[in-house]
Order: sequence, then structure tokens, then C-alpha cells
Amino acid sequence: MIEEIGGAKLKKSDFIGINECFKPIEREYKRGEIITTYSPENDTICIIKEGTVYLTTDNAENQRRIISFYEKGDIIVTCIVPESDNRIFYLSAKTNCKIDFVKYSKFTACCEKHCSKHQRIISTYIKKSHKKSLAHTDILCQQTLRSKLLTFFEYIKTEKGKNTFYLPLPLSDLADYLSVDRSAMMREIKKMNEENIIISEKRKITVIEDLSE
Repeated sequence: MIEEIGGAKLKKSDFIGINECFKPIEREYKRGEIITTYSPENDTICIIKEGTVYLTTDNAENQRRIISFYEKGDIIVTCIVPESDNRIFYLSAKTNCKIDFVKYSKFTACCEKHCSKHQRIISTYIKKSHKKSLAHTDILCQQTLRSKLLTFFEYIKTEKGKNTFYLPLPLSDLADYLSVDRSAMMREIKKMNEENIIISEKRKITVIEDLSE
């Protein structure tokens, strides 16, 4: 049963109607398991109930690339894929996960009985998905490694609403997400600590300076 959809302003009682409309199927996955692949024929969306999920693909040199990451309450549409190449896009479980699967056709076709709630969920998904995609594009377009890190930290700081937060990705995966060399990234993080820009302890980050300036 769907209990939370990140960002949608719904009461707990509202989800009774949402579950009647969506008719979700819950499945559990162990860390490292492939959940599904993206395909135009894959008529489903995934709603994360527990855990962390990665969207990944391999580049021309067979190196993994993390395109995005998803956490509790996030919605993932798996039937929208680029048409420019033959790469496969995977959803995989970074941690043990619980996921609700809903038919894409049910998600996009507002019912009459619960229409206003349904519309809020769709609106929330569109805004959150666009924001996340735009943020990652902005990060990747930064010209220096430090700028990529600072932009990412500012994004997470804004999302969490506080200067101290835990990174949603392990550092090795963060390097992949930023498309940078891990050793170079670790050296840059060390310099930023020495310059009192941040304080880092593994995945725990405290931002000291205002990164938006």
C-alpha cells in the first residue's frame, strides 16, 4: 500500500483513495539486485517505500554511470527512454528496498473520484523530477571539480534545509555521479576541509561557507 509520495501535500487518509485508484503491487529487493530496465514497453512506475535506488547505464567503454538516485517517496517512470542509442538503463537497489509498482496508464489517467489528489501527485512528480534533472545537469556543466562538489553540496543542503547533512551516496558512487576521478575528488574534499569551506567525516558534511555566493 502506498503510504508516502515525497512532496505531495496529502493527508494520511487521502492515501486510501490513492491506493484504490493506483492498485499498487509491492515488491522487495535485496542490495545489488536489478529492479527493472527502462523500456518504452515497460508500462510501470516505481514508488520508493524504503531504501535507495540508482538509475545507471554503461558508457561506450563499459564504465558504469550513475544518472540519478532515488529515496523514500520518489517516483520513477520507466517507460521514457532516449531514442538516440542502444544503451540499457537499469534501476538497481543500492540498499534493501521496498517498491510499489503502479501501471503508468493508471498514474496518468486521473480518475473522477479522487481527481484533485491525483493531480497533486502528478504535479509534485513533474516538479520534483524536473528539479532533480536540472540540478544534475547544472552540476555536470560546472567547469572545475570544486565547482561540481560545491554545487552538489548546495543542492543537498537546500533539500535537507540544514548545513549539516549526510550524503545520499557513498563517496565512491558520488564520484561516479559527478563524472570525476575518485582520487582527485577525495583530494579536493581534503583541501576544502583545510580551507574551512566544509567539515567532512565520511558521508557527513557540514557546510561552513555560504556556497551560493
